[in-house]
Amino acid sequence: MIKNKPVAIDLFAGAGGFGLGFEMAGFSVPLSVEIDSWACDTLLYNHPKMTVIQNDIRNFTTLSIVKEICIYKPDIIIGGPPCQGFSIAGPAKKDPNDPRNTLFINFAQWISFLEPTGFVMENVKGLLSRKNSEGVKVIDIIKKTFEEIGYFVEVWLLNSAEYGVPQVRERVFIVGNKLGKKLGIPQKTHSLDLLNDSILQLSLEEINLAPALNLWDAISDLPILNAREGEEEQPYTLEHQNQYQKWCRNSSNILYNHVAMEHSKRLVERFKQINWGESSSDVPKEYGAKRRNGNGKLSDKIYDQNNRRLNPHKPAHTIAASFYANFIHPFQHRNLTAREGARVQSFPDTYRFLGKKTVVSHKLLQRENRLNEKFLCQYNQIGNAVPPLLAKAIATHLQKKLELCPKLIETL
Repeated sequence: MIKNKPVAIDLFAGAGGFGLGFEMAGFSVPLSVEIDSWACDTLLYNHPKMTVIQNDIRNFTTLSIVKEICIYKPDIIIGGPPCQGFSIAGPAKKDPNDPRNTLFINFAQWISFLEPTGFVMENVKGLLSRKNSEGVKVIDIIKKTFEEIGYFVEVWLLNSAEYGVPQVRERVFIVGNKLGKKLGIPQKTHSLDLLNDSILQLSLEEINLAPALNLWDAISDLPILNAREGEEEQPYTLEHQNQYQKWCRNSSNILYNHVAMEHSKRLVERFKQINWGESSSDVPKEYGAKRRNGNGKLSDKIYDQNNRRLNPHKPAHTIAASFYANFIHPFQHRNLTAREGARVQSFPDTYRFLGKKTVVSHKLLQRENRLNEKFLCQYNQIGNAVPPLLAKAIATHLQKKLELCPKLIETL
């Protein structure tokens, strides 16, 4: 499994999108650590030879404990520790005592213990503007933490659409290396400007790029479904229609996770009123949402971000953890399926997601103290993931810049 390959280990692995991209680039990923049991089920199903540790990373605080589970010396450590708990200046203040504040410290501990040649830490774009309770920028705190353990640190802001993913998704990557080298960002392969008739404004380098993929490039070959239709396993009904779809199918004869949401007839009628680029807030009043326990009266609340009809001729909007309620299929009157979201995230169709399709809101479970029901459903796992094709571009770049040649694997 790991002979003659550079090694990466994946912390905060989720369903494994980050690690999958590194495997695509020729790395071995023998170890993943993830706290959620359904995400671990997905990891084990798709990587039966991988060691998957279902545990809280805060339980691994000494070198000896880490060495018990990580027997191979990694070249790269990857992961996306959540940092939402940091407070931010302005009205949307976060809780400075939120335990998620410390998780990047736990990530840094593993870097300190295992001393890889490099690391990559992924987070949301908002991290760049976030400040702690003393007004210090969180990104500066993070950079300093890694610099103090001997790493040269860069901050990349990458858009997935510029790396062959059919989705506009900006994410921050904090990248460190022990060689003291400035690496620069991975070479872009696709251009959003080529979709906007801006070719006269492009550089010679940009002209040679491919146009960014759009939503229909990603999903047009998938079986047509109405609300309440679909199966967790089903055959394809159409041939692939482009190279991206052929790559996604990965020679598979079975399509997983393509199941439509169980919408009511009223909700389907509402969807029929929504055009490309519009959302639930744009429908005529008589098709609007009704109040809960309101005896049929219409609600006054406007949910602008819910149920936006995607334009098939543009890259999709960012697929977030709650995308089952965010977006409507461009032609069919339903939300996207988990598989359609996975296509937009650049997961191959052979990558199957386990666990329930959806779950009750985590905020509601928190309020009602039902934490034993708090799991990452299929949609959560897909939306939280680093797109594998973007991860592959990062891995390929690091392998070249850090000269991570295939070699016999070192044990710790």
